[in-house]
Amino acid sequence: MAHSEDDAEDGPKPTKRRATIACQSCRSRKVKCDYDVNKGACSNCLNMKIECKQTSQKQKRGPKVGSRRRPASDVKYLVYKILAAPLSFAIPEDFQTIREMLIDLATYARNLEHELDRLRPPPSASPSSAPAGSSPAATSPSNPDSQSEDEFDVVQSLSARINRVGIGKFRQRHVTPASQLLLRTALDIRDEVNGAESRVMSSRQRRPEFWHPSPWHQCYEPEEPAYVFPEDALIRQLVSLYFSNVHYLFPLLHRPTFENHVFKEKLHLTDSCFAATLLAVCSIGSRHCNDPRVLTDENHLRSAGWKYFKQIRLSRASFVQPVSLFEIQLYALCTIFMQPSPIGEATSSLVGMGIRFAQEVGAHKRHPPGKTPQERIERELWKRAYWVLVSLDFFVSSSTGRPRATTEKDIELEFMTECDDEYWVDESDPELCFVQPSGKPSYVEYWNHVLRLVFLAGNLHHIRSSEFPSQATLLELAAGLDQWMDSMPSHLRWDPQNPNGIFFLQSMMLQGAYYWFQCVIHHPFVRPGPVSPLNFSSLAICTNAARSYVHLLDRYFQRPDSLMLPHMIPPAFISAVLLLINIWKSTWMNSAMDPEKDIAQVYRCLEIMSMYEERYEMPGRFRCVPHLRPRSSCQLFDVEMFCLQSFRRVVSLRYLVNSIP
Repeated sequence: MAHSEDDAEDGPKPTKRRATIACQSCRSRKVKCDYDVNKGACSNCLNMKIECKQTSQKQKRGPKVGSRRRPASDVKYLVYKILAAPLSFAIPEDFQTIREMLIDLATYARNLEHELDRLRPPPSASPSSAPAGSSPAATSPSNPDSQSEDEFDVVQSLSARINRVGIGKFRQRHVTPASQLLLRTALDIRDEVNGAESRVMSSRQRRPEFWHPSPWHQCYEPEEPAYVFPEDALIRQLVSLYFSNVHYLFPLLHRPTFENHVFKEKLHLTDSCFAATLLAVCSIGSRHCNDPRVLTDENHLRSAGWKYFKQIRLSRASFVQPVSLFEIQLYALCTIFMQPSPIGEATSSLVGMGIRFAQEVGAHKRHPPGKTPQERIERELWKRAYWVLVSLDFFVSSSTGRPRATTEKDIELEFMTECDDEYWVDESDPELCFVQPSGKPSYVEYWNHVLRLVFLAGNLHHIRSSEFPSQATLLELAAGLDQWMDSMPSHLRWDPQNPNGIFFLQSMMLQGAYYWFQCVIHHPFVRPGPVSPLNFSSLAICTNAARSYVHLLDRYFQRPDSLMLPHMIPPAFISAVLLLINIWKSTWMNSAMDPEKDIAQVYRCLEIMSMYEERYEMPGRFRCVPHLRPRSSCQLFDVEMFCLQSFRRVVSLRYLVNSIP
């Protein structure tokens, strides 16, 4: 046979040495490799005329026979087996076996800790040295593929595994658990079948044209604005005025951290977003400052702060870049500054945009507090920023009648930590960080009580959406409001003689919120036409609440340390309108009630608004009634003129539109 003749001519062939490790080409194509040491290549590479590369190293074998310690791969398999099916995992019955299993798991966890300590960046690259304007996600490495696959923490949660699928800017987004449910289920089933977690997609498997932004994805990026800041001494004064007058009512910032950014790091000179935040703080502080340098027009105190505020850019040129903490703080600060101004209507959109951006990074979700003090501070600041936006959204929607940007059902976030700013960090004892001294109430407790009122008001849309609201809903809200009032801490209860100026101011705001919310609950039942038992009782409750609020303002302004805050003006206006309605109803019913007392209180509201006119436009618009006679000659005609003028302004400005019957 020809075959035998060829074999005879060729003679005995040398035995091929079996390759212990496949070459790179055969391994990638998943074919059998017959690497020949003598030829330095395998037959597949020779036929394809390519270089036969040997890159893999021979893996070490496991422990010696009889060793009681499991290799790392076995322990890793055990971890995945437990996590893949925690309810159905078979626990050994032998006590010694369980003991060895626990020792192996503890040893494996300790090795992981040592590996994490080795990979942790040096102190110079700690989060405190990172740009302060970055979000928690932004402090992570910009390219996660630069880390070795062996550095992947095998005990991370499934959400962390899913987050590693993205790269670059696209990682720093929050996805709701509902959107991740199917992907998580697929990963769980895959791991249960394989007995171990498969590696995530590596950079070599990702096609760059689909994972990296292309040139046409680059949005227009304007040049950094050239901000003009106040003098250093004036900045210090305005920042101090902000924290002493506004911070205790809107605990948005952390004073030590903010002052460190401004006066030590000079961050506003390098970070444009923080620079805008500083200008917003200076704008708000200018309204409580008598220095003429803060005025845009020297002849008008109402121009205070606008020279700083008008430099701020409220719109983003690009919606691709992830949001930063400073940007969220900026939206809240600008809303506080703009509300009592003629452009206050824009705050509704501004708050909604801030809430949406905060939700992008998961600020509305519950997160671990953080391991280091710097991480805890950043998490708490995100929490503060989101809660302030939620409360501003509630107050703005209540005033304008517009739907809220978010509801309580969308929030899975705990309340603010009730700890004053000076106790956030304790360098002598890390265990005392974020620990309020025993027996000393925190000013943040006030804001958490405000948030409970916001949650209570979640059912107000039932009243607004129905032409004839349910009386059961009314009674439920009224009962909830009484419970909220009864649960108020002792240091926040209204006391005109309270020696603590901060708690006095906070207690006044909470007591005023109680009267205001009573009016908000009952005013839809105050309707024109014959008086029914329901709208008669609602009118009586609203009238008493309005009288109480005016009396509250009287007692408040008797204190020498009282502040003129614009948040008091809308409730004062509502109180005046409700008192006028009560006068008209009593006149229509030929009641024997003497209207002089209520008319006097309406004029007291006008006097309070006149005190605010020097610095705010909103009270001037509410009070803009020509030819009012002095208080000594109060006439019902003057009061009617006031209310009619107010109606026209409310319709044109959309202020308090839901408060007008």
